[in-house]
Amino acid sequence: MRQRPFLWISYICIVGLLGCSAIAAAQSVTLSLGVGQEIGDGSVVVPISLVSLGEAQTAAIQWSLSYSSDVTGVTFAAGTAVANAGKSLVCNGNACLIYGLNSTSIVDGVVATATLQISPHPSSPAVPIQIVGVVAATPSGNSIPTLGVSGLAILAPAASATLVEQPAPTTAVSVLPSGSGGLSQTFTFVFSDNQSATNLAAAAMLFAAGPVAQDSCLIVYDRDQGTIQLESDDVTSSKVKPVDSSATLQNSQCSIDATSLEATSFSTTITVGITFTSAFAGLKNIYTYGADGDGSINTSWVQVGTYKVAVDAPAVPAADSVLPNAGQGITQTFTFVFTDSQNAANLAAAAMLFAPLLDVQNSCYVVYDRNVGSLQLEWDSAMGADVKPAGSSTPVQNSQCAIGSTSVTTTELSTVISLDITFKGAYTGPKNIYMYGADGDGSTNTGWVQKGTWDPR
Repeated sequence: MRQRPFLWISYICIVGLLGCSAIAAAQSVTLSLGVGQEIGDGSVVVPISLVSLGEAQTAAIQWSLSYSSDVTGVTFAAGTAVANAGKSLVCNGNACLIYGLNSTSIVDGVVATATLQISPHPSSPAVPIQIVGVVAATPSGNSIPTLGVSGLAILAPAASATLVEQPAPTTAVSVLPSGSGGLSQTFTFVFSDNQSATNLAAAAMLFAAGPVAQDSCLIVYDRDQGTIQLESDDVTSSKVKPVDSSATLQNSQCSIDATSLEATSFSTTITVGITFTSAFAGLKNIYTYGADGDGSINTSWVQVGTYKVAVDAPAVPAADSVLPNAGQGITQTFTFVFTDSQNAANLAAAAMLFAPLLDVQNSCYVVYDRNVGSLQLEWDSAMGADVKPAGSSTPVQNSQCAIGSTSVTTTELSTVISLDITFKGAYTGPKNIYMYGADGDGSTNTGWVQKGTWDPR
């Protein structure tokens, strides 16, 4: 029987289970190989991880592994994210597909593991593996831009004891996270040398739209000096600190703070805390470069990931809800919920109004002041107010209503205000319930929003 070509995502597109159109380039997924250590009998287990950028939703993904003759075979096992999404992993030799007849998205994390069989006499104790042919699709069938990040199989010392000594090329192995976004992030870079980690003389890490050092975030590690340096905008000078220092170095694109270095037999791991400037916003490639000795043996620049420098959205308040939001009665406990898109502490003031029309005079009009920690019931004229601490049960009243017990509670984003309200007998007829929230000095606000109705009768 003729074997079916391993292009299943394309096949699925043709039969209509998935479409083939493209989505916005701001969304992408990265499929990255990690670094695996030998587990015995010449086997090395390497994780394969999925990272989504720009809220990309992945329902199916396909890839192939590429490697030297040092690898004699490979088998794959599905990760828990695949089972949790109700997907299946199917493989044909070194090529695999994760798919399922459902619209559930696969969460970020380890989606599969590759168990590599290494030949008895490999050419190197650190075998590079490439991930190629990455294709991904959304639940609606749109294709997603992808990036494949290569990995490394590290052999136990016993497996390399009989090797003929080879030149000592350094490998720029990986960065974590390899596909993410934000203004601040701690990055972990891994470099490897096939003889000894001590051969790594220098390493560079570059965040830029392309492999151009000017006006970028370019960080250099110098082993002989034991330093980390951040290059200037024009790359004619640099700011330098000891490799384990938490001192801050800054240029126009980024600042770096805490840094550290850890070396094992073959690997060097460099951890850097980076905060990008708002002016550097946009999708950046992550490049690494490693060199031995005098630099004549080097990796050249290798793209190992992407990062979207995203400017924090401004804080936005919202008047969310009131419960109950409809009904009737003279006495009722009302619960109002306000939120802020960044932090509940940004909400400086909130107002709650019961009135037949949006008119604060001769109404039941309550104002919460976070800075003072008070609740106030406005007078009939709205030219003044009776004030009490938030949380107080002391009654305050005007001609329309009386406010008894109150409480204010906050969570990460929400402010919840509860009011026991008794309406006066003269304040009859249906009333609208309006809410208003404001941040800071009040210039950022919700405006008046009707969230319900109430009839005191």
